[in-house]
Amino acid sequence: MFNSKTIISWIIKIGLLIIPVLPLVITRSLFFPFITGRNFIFRIIIEIIFILWLWLILTDSNYRPCSSVVFYSFAVLIGTLFLATVFSISPYKSFWSGFERMEGFWGFWHYFLYFLILTCVFKKEDWTRFFLISLGTSVVISFYALFQLLGKLSVHQGSVRLDATMGNATYLAIYLVFHVFLFTLFSFKTQKNWLKIFCGLLALFELFIIYHTATRGAILGLLAGLIIFALINVIWARGLARKASLGLLAVIIILPSLFLVFKSSDFVQSSQVLSRFASISFAETTTQSRFIIWRMAFEAWQDRPVLGWGPESFVYIFSKYYDPALWPQEPWFDRAHNVFLDWLTSSGLVGFLAYLGLFGSAIYVLIKCFKTNRIEIEELAVFLGLLTAYLIHNLFVFDNFTSYMVFFGLLAYWHVIYTKSEKSYPEGQVKILGGFLPPKVRWFLISVTSIAVVFSLYFFNIKPILAAQGVIESLKQLTYSRDGARTRDLDRGQQVLKEAIAKNTFGTPEVREQLAQYAERINQDPGTSDEEKKQFLKYALSEMQIQAEKFPYDMRAKAFLSSLHNDSGDPASAIVAAQSGLAVSDKRQQFYFLLGEAYFKAGDETSAIRVLKKAYELAPDYKDAIHNYAVILIFSGYPQEAEALLKKHFGMEVYPEAKYINAYAALRDFDKIVIIWQKLVEQDPVNLRYRLSLASAYIKIRQDEKAITEIEKIIELSPAFKEQGVAYIRQIREGRLDR
Repeated sequence: MFNSKTIISWIIKIGLLIIPVLPLVITRSLFFPFITGRNFIFRIIIEIIFILWLWLILTDSNYRPCSSVVFYSFAVLIGTLFLATVFSISPYKSFWSGFERMEGFWGFWHYFLYFLILTCVFKKEDWTRFFLISLGTSVVISFYALFQLLGKLSVHQGSVRLDATMGNATYLAIYLVFHVFLFTLFSFKTQKNWLKIFCGLLALFELFIIYHTATRGAILGLLAGLIIFALINVIWARGLARKASLGLLAVIIILPSLFLVFKSSDFVQSSQVLSRFASISFAETTTQSRFIIWRMAFEAWQDRPVLGWGPESFVYIFSKYYDPALWPQEPWFDRAHNVFLDWLTSSGLVGFLAYLGLFGSAIYVLIKCFKTNRIEIEELAVFLGLLTAYLIHNLFVFDNFTSYMVFFGLLAYWHVIYTKSEKSYPEGQVKILGGFLPPKVRWFLISVTSIAVVFSLYFFNIKPILAAQGVIESLKQLTYSRDGARTRDLDRGQQVLKEAIAKNTFGTPEVREQLAQYAERINQDPGTSDEEKKQFLKYALSEMQIQAEKFPYDMRAKAFLSSLHNDSGDPASAIVAAQSGLAVSDKRQQFYFLLGEAYFKAGDETSAIRVLKKAYELAPDYKDAIHNYAVILIFSGYPQEAEALLKKHFGMEVYPEAKYINAYAALRDFDKIVIIWQKLVEQDPVNLRYRLSLASAYIKIRQDEKAITEIEKIIELSPAFKEQGVAYIRQIREGRLDR
């Protein structure tokens, strides 16, 4: 007979069984399509089933949480995150995060509810379904990656590193690492030989895909995990498991050894994957940047050692402790690229120890379950190998929704098998949440919670979804063709952005940043009227001003604000914004660039030279710093100094770049302009615009025949230009062109 409890529990289970499928979700209609969609679906599912679960636990003790060291470890972690959020430098950001990550305290609260509901509702057969669905999903994703490898589908991150439905090779790699171990587990658990072979083949297939992600941290973690797995089986297992593990150990020893011997060979160097591993060294740019970022993170932790800076605060840490040597890397790191340092900086020593407690408690319950015969040695080997792989991987990168989803699901499973094995309690479980409440109280709690969840579903899910859709819609309206011309509706794009911002969601800061970027692009669009540019810049400025005031620690907002003021012709305000950024991040070259531009536009060339020289001195090998310093020297009447600088760094006194043309034009040094256009034409001989500009430069220095030669070449390359070109040549010979 089906009763209400049975029906509700099945609805909850269906919701939970949908979650392993979410890595397949790509929502191209939302901002950050590989993150936001699956996160919102996850949160909506959790919030809905939470109401149903609350009703169950208030009416039936069998659905209440059980006590275990894993449960308490997770609860301590959530409590610590809450305190770190309260005392964060930006509590709002720490609580909500943003579209790009969707973590923060609110995200982890949903992960905790996910863990709790799994532990309370799932039975043995449900766990089997859960893991089978997850394994099936991983196979589908692996085939998606295979089609990318075969060239049938494009790689989303624009490289040869497979990313499937994750949009990031690193995310795909760790997701599949989990499932390689789970396939190994199923091959041990099943009694059917054909199924053992099938699971083994699928594990090998996913290993193949992991290899082609070229994610070094995940692969190193996988190797370490497999070593632990094999060693445990070699020491304690018997029969086939022991023999297979011996073979695995031999392979793990032989293959890396062969790689080290032949890493300089043509075979290795010609491989996109193997060459990445062969390039690993302490001198490698990526390695060096990791060390720098880790040092910055450690310095930041020392300033706030107990509870850290708050979740989602690393972008501020990155600015405050910025090292100029990081210029070859991305300009805004929001993670330490080391999970342990992320926890150390975001929630201090307390949060760091709480996070380690998750792994410690997992290892404890697994060993306890093995000793009480709840799991076999092969299962213990798989799970400890998996934990090792995950730990090593986390030394080099950071987590995401898919890795959290699998890891917290596994934590729930380990908690369950542990609490079911406890013999010291008559019922086998230690229930939390005391006795029953009076019916009126129960219904009051359910009603209040239901209202709160409905509120959350709309304000914290539906509205942000609509805002994220608005960003994509605005992008469609504000796109540009290859020649830089806007192809859609500016007014509509602006209106959509206004509507997205007006929704006032946790993603609003990211919407404002998109607005600022659009404004900068539009300002460079020759097809947009001055009035339209002015209007768009004014709106972008007003919103970024709000952003800078609401989030005083947001250095990106200050940078955008300074840039927009420069674009709008207000250098005085640009100076103020750039200086406020430098007050926090005094080694950040970007703020010196913005300040130098503002000083120049304000007519203070001396100050412009001073700050751009400072930016250059912070990292003399930074190309942008070299060029900005050289250009301002030319504009200010010091071309010899600029040319000496360029000669020192690039081996040429005249550099082929458009910004130098404008600088030399200010000095009316057309001989240098000719040299620049000549070099640009050499680099791109079929570029008609380059050749026409070179012809114009020749006319300026009265080398008419050379100008005519260039125009004749243009006619040869583009017959459609013949009539215009002939007319141009006639004007040159008649001396009717402005020189």
